[in-house]
Amino acid sequence: MLNVEGISAEAKIGKILVLVSLILGILVLLFIGVLAAIMYGAGTFFALEISLTIPLLILVPLFLVKVIGLVIGFLALNATENRDFSRAGVFAIISCVLPPLDIVMLIGGIFCLISREANEGKSEKEEVKKA
Repeated sequence: MLNVEGISAEAKIGKILVLVSLILGILVLLFIGVLAAIMYGAGTFFALEISLTIPLLILVPLFLVKVIGLVIGFLALNATENRDFSRAGVFAIISCVLPPLDIVMLIGGIFCLISREANEGKSEKEEVKKA
C-alpha cells in the first residue's frame, strides 16, 4: 500500500498524508457513531431531562457527510496507487472540504498536485493529443 519507490518527495509526502488522514477520518467516524448511538440510546439528558433529538439530528447528517468524504479520500488513495497524482490531489481537496474540515487531507492533496509526477502526466497527455 505504501509503494513509494521511484517517486518524488512531494508525491511521497502527499501519499502518506492522504493515508494518515484516512486513518484519522475513520477514527472520527467511529467517534461520531458512538456519540450518536449513546444519544439515541439515552433519549434524554439524565440530570436536566433535556431531549437529545436536536443534537442527534446534527450528528447523523455529519456522519453521512464524513462517510462520503472518506469514500472520496479512498478514491484519492487509489489514484496515488495508480500514480495519477493530479487526480489524487483533486480528490483529496474535494474530500477535505466536506465537513468536518480535514486539514491533513488538504495538505496531502496540495503535495500531490505540486509533485513532479502530477506535472509530468499533463505534459505526456498533451504530447499524445498533438500526435
